[in-house]
Amino acid sequence: MTNGRRTLPMVLAACFVLGLAACGGLEERERAYASIKNDFNNPEMPKRPQWTICKSSYLGVDFGRIDLDATSAELEVEAGLDYVLMVASWEDPTCSIENTLPIASRNEEEIVPGQRRTISINMPNHQGPCPPEGVAPIPQVLYDRILALWPEFGFLPYEQRTQNPECL
Repeated sequence: MTNGRRTLPMVLAACFVLGLAACGGLEERERAYASIKNDFNNPEMPKRPQWTICKSSYLGVDFGRIDLDATSAELEVEAGLDYVLMVASWEDPTCSIENTLPIASRNEEEIVPGQRRTISINMPNHQGPCPPEGVAPIPQVLYDRILALWPEFGFLPYEQRTQNPECL
């Protein structure tokens, strides 16, 4: 204010902010609802690894443990595009640390505003640190994100990822 009057820049700034608020420009992004299915035992797949998903995260939301053939609870997420990040345990539903590996969905999974979606994780839709034939190797950026999310598993650095106990 100058001498009790508003200057033109202040008025324009106020109109800009009010205009954005009126148009929804300052509102939160729209939400969506996702769940994750542990589909590793899918009978339609030629290979059915017996993975228990011990930990899982999508778009920054913790989906927790997902047993073989189970589906997580449907949780609210911010619409967007991301990989499903996981720690999985081969033939060990107790998720003992020595039997776990960091894995991720093979593709970035998208969910749009207002959508309800179940993301199935199975043999063709995952990647890992020591992949068998037909499974993509996990990129370092995803491996490092998993290590940051769940340091309690003590996974080796990316350069040594194939030396994790479950890989041997």
